[in-house]
Amino acid sequence: MYQIFVVEDELLIRQSIRNAIEHMQGPYAFCGEASDGEMALSMMQELMPDILLTDIRMPFLDGFGLIRHARAMMPWLKVVVISGYGDFEFTQKAISLGVDQYLLKPVRQADLVKVIGEIAARIDREKAAEKLRAEGPFGQEAVEQALRQHLMRQLLFGGADTNALLERAGTLRLDIVRAHYQTTVCYFDAENPDISLLRRAVNRTLEPETDILYDFTAPDQLTLLLYDNSAEQLNERAYRLVGILRHEVRDLCPVVTAVVGAAVERLGSIAGSYAAAVNLLRKISGISPGQVVSVCDTAQITADIVRFSGPFGEAFQQRLLSAAPQDVPALLDEALSGPDGEQFDSMLMRYQALVDLMKLAVQLVARHTPGGSEEDTAARLSAKFNIFSAAGSRETFRQTAEGLMQAALAARMDMPAEMKYSHVISRAEKYAAENFCDPNISMISVARHVGMSAAHFSTVFSQTVGRSFISYLTNLRMERAKALLRGTNMRLADIAMEIGYNEPNYFSHVFRKTEGMTPKEYRAREGVQ
Repeated sequence: MYQIFVVEDELLIRQSIRNAIEHMQGPYAFCGEASDGEMALSMMQELMPDILLTDIRMPFLDGFGLIRHARAMMPWLKVVVISGYGDFEFTQKAISLGVDQYLLKPVRQADLVKVIGEIAARIDREKAAEKLRAEGPFGQEAVEQALRQHLMRQLLFGGADTNALLERAGTLRLDIVRAHYQTTVCYFDAENPDISLLRRAVNRTLEPETDILYDFTAPDQLTLLLYDNSAEQLNERAYRLVGILRHEVRDLCPVVTAVVGAAVERLGSIAGSYAAAVNLLRKISGISPGQVVSVCDTAQITADIVRFSGPFGEAFQQRLLSAAPQDVPALLDEALSGPDGEQFDSMLMRYQALVDLMKLAVQLVARHTPGGSEEDTAARLSAKFNIFSAAGSRETFRQTAEGLMQAALAARMDMPAEMKYSHVISRAEKYAAENFCDPNISMISVARHVGMSAAHFSTVFSQTVGRSFISYLTNLRMERAKALLRGTNMRLADIAMEIGYNEPNYFSHVFRKTEGMTPKEYRAREGVQ
């Protein structure tokens, strides 16, 4: 399915293009629209379209600026410029930006359908060529790539002399002397993946990138090593690259789990950062496949794993809840020394047991905390009890298990005032609830409000809330629209303006897409005259 996004400041033209796309035969889907480049960029970062149809002359951010920024985020993007300006200067600039097609207004529907079909065919040909392309001769470029991979492995696994590393990097014309370094590890979760095609897709995606080394450190595991003078830019770039990779390999592997490692300041510290990222990846790939997490944040992981059950089942939990705090050590000893106690010799079983106890503690603490939620409580408890490392030995397992059992009984604990992401999501939701009627609100503006990069915020929000920010914002608007349709006789145009849409037709389109009926049909169903 080819996802198509339209950017055009003239309502009638945009509506005409939308209608043409929606009535096209074949694997085409209209995924969104915007009236200016700035709004479009925010939406496209979440929707990840395959084809962009854009005007040139628009407010806030023109078509050329949009193309530059969108292509940086989505290198696969195919672009069709639709403009009433057919002079040589505009055409030349469009060509310099790698625009795929250029159509002049007024655009006939037949021409538009033909162009979109040609671009789709081009996408298919590029994928087919990539799939069938044989490995080239083992020339100088291949040798240099092998040497870069060797250098990267020395950085990842440590033990090499810093001077030797810098000298080897110099011979490869790599300037790796930076203030910060960061590893990101991706696991491709697919049955019988075509490794050769996967590697080619990754190479095609990452070869244009600078200040980055990458290598398959296992057949189904890709490691990126980024370096920059800004830790914040490193983090933003890591999340962006993961998003690009997931899009580019989606046909080969729809599930990609990734861990963004901690930024370090020394070449010698890269190995430790990589080891921590791989360790976390092994734990979450079987628990939260398809997630993108950071080693600096276990809150989301804990929020996911508390849903599981295991060795400490319902019978044990009932006994625990009827016990006094002083009875906890004896109750734990009984479980560890009982007939099934040998199972706790396994790290996996210890880990699963801690998951069960974490779940119980989260449920009870949240239940007895005014205004508390299980997600926030999980985030707070995970800051105090690191169940990943605690499962490493029976001794640390026992200490952590006892601590969780006491927390479950006491239903209270010293919670830190701020968790890494829970308070960020709360602020974002509050800001969205207060400003969703503003037509200029966007994911970028909300990310800026909470002090995060757009790519990082998009990933964290969707994984925490369970939907993209655009979907969340749309839901707020649709719920308000339904309330106005039920409780007032306001015109559809006025309702559209009230909930943040400047154009009634687009409001009707979104309403029909999300609710399965038009606003008029909804109002009639609710019996409003």
